[in-house]
Amino acid sequence: MPFQLSGGQKQRIALARAIAINPTVMLLDEPLSNLDPKLREEMRFEIKDLQRKFGFTIIYVTHDQSEAMALSDRILVMSDGMVQQIDTPLNIYQNPANQFVFGFIGLSNFLPVEIEDGAIWIEGVKSAGPVNAALPLQPGNRRLMLATRPSEIDFVHEGEVRGIVKRLTYLGDIIDYRVLIGEVEVRVQKNRKRQIFRQGEPCQLSFNKVLWYARKS
Repeated sequence: MPFQLSGGQKQRIALARAIAINPTVMLLDEPLSNLDPKLREEMRFEIKDLQRKFGFTIIYVTHDQSEAMALSDRILVMSDGMVQQIDTPLNIYQNPANQFVFGFIGLSNFLPVEIEDGAIWIEGVKSAGPVNAALPLQPGNRRLMLATRPSEIDFVHEGEVRGIVKRLTYLGDIIDYRVLIGEVEVRVQKNRKRQIFRQGEPCQLSFNKVLWYARKS
């Protein structure tokens, strides 16, 4: 009986019941939230395969970014009941409409910066050196928020922003670093086959791709 099945099997039964009536639109509200990570990943692909096979539309509600990116043809991001952006997963990730979308979809760093004499400095940490990035298009605003992904930051040998490795975590093929630039913490993710820094070691960071947002205060 269904009540005797595991969580993943129950989810399959629920999907089968919904599909049996040949729906035009199916609404799924956090359908995988109670499953373990491996089964959740399997069910993502199963749902996508069913949608393609039977050709119905799925409106899928989730707070899981990876689910949204993996399953959707289009993503609608909401905050406080307001639509922030409707777009393809790729455009949502690469060209977020605002700071909320950038922070909500994918891993992110937000660094307060100041612009002075044509140079960009992390606020309060001039001793770390300037950020070597293209100046934003708001020349009148001298206090901005620099936004960047952990994967868009590289370790370099010289000439960039200086920091100290606070800690590192092995995530399979990826190493997740937390780097301190003064009191500001920056998250960096790099392949483990590249140079590995140890906790407490000095390093220098190059910001390869950045977006700019106005500071709220």
